[in-house]
Amino acid sequence: MSESNLIYKITALDLLSKADFPLSNQQITGFFIEGNYTDYFSIQQILNDLVDTKMVQMDQGANESQYTITSEGLDTLNLFRERITDAIEEEVKAFFTQNGLEMKKENSVTSDYYPSASGGFYVHLRMSETERNVMDLTFHVNSEPQAEAICMNWKQHYSDVYAIMLENLM
Repeated sequence: MSESNLIYKITALDLLSKADFPLSNQQITGFFIEGNYTDYFSIQQILNDLVDTKMVQMDQGANESQYTITSEGLDTLNLFRERITDAIEEEVKAFFTQNGLEMKKENSVTSDYYPSASGGFYVHLRMSETERNVMDLTFHVNSEPQAEAICMNWKQHYSDVYAIMLENLM
């Protein structure tokens, strides 16, 4: 393994260790590309390697993948943390300072769908706050276009749906 790949892996583990929520593929990739560290394909390979070696857990949804660091990843990070330069560490801190709230908001509202054995699709919608589900809803629709539309609209209308449901149920 090249020294730069090792640094990228340790930096990705550092990013995940500093987040108190899962990070999406897009968020991790964004850090590396915006910082001009490496290209898209290299970071995808790095993430795949981290998942394969069980240092990172990936939760795959229909719309996006989300990553969290495992205990093996934390152990590895602690062994190699000194390889991260002060400049990279400062960029990681700045990344979370600039993007942390928005990333947390993006990751607190998720949607996914999957085929039903009896036909149609199940749509799974979730809204959470710091590892606590506020609303977790799964229901059946007849077609994949319906499931896709619901998943797309959930990110924009989740707060309205939540408010209407609470109002109607209380």
